[in-house]
Amino acid sequence: MFRKIKSTIIGAGLVLDYIYDNIHRVITGLPRLKRSQISAHLFLGSQYNLVGLKKLKVLGVTAIVNMRMHNTYSAAVHEGIKYLHLPTVDNTPPPIEILTQGADFIDAEIKKGGIVYVHCRQGLGRGPTMAMAYLIKLGMTYEGAYNMIRQVRIFINPRPGQIKRLKELEVYYANLKQ
Repeated sequence: MFRKIKSTIIGAGLVLDYIYDNIHRVITGLPRLKRSQISAHLFLGSQYNLVGLKKLKVLGVTAIVNMRMHNTYSAAVHEGIKYLHLPTVDNTPPPIEILTQGADFIDAEIKKGGIVYVHCRQGLGRGPTMAMAYLIKLGMTYEGAYNMIRQVRIFINPRPGQIKRLKELEVYYANLKQ
């Protein structure tokens, strides 16, 4: 009984945190960045609006990875920011080739001292999947990458297919090292 009550309270807290993050995004144009900073050079979140894009530029973001099916803004809007669009259907796992392409893009930008913002629509599945792909490329396990991201963005929710694909990616990178 106590476990069920505890689980319900935790679930309600996650829902409230998610709602607050979305209200913050609607008002300011960006999710709460303290909830989105994975490392000094990697941010993860939801779709930004034009005000939010200006704030990303002010924060020093040098590259964006968009995992949404749609490219919301034209290339002109992203002037001064490198932009990689990897269209992925919501709730589906990106192919290994897409994950490695995104991880390579993020890695190259961060190695040059850049700051990368990875996003999908809500920052729950596709965006976290790509951020985890980058961390796995660096040598982390799926579990380590998931836990690192979940510490700062507690409501991420990769789908079972995305988790399976990330574990396949972990094997892929392990085989490259041999």
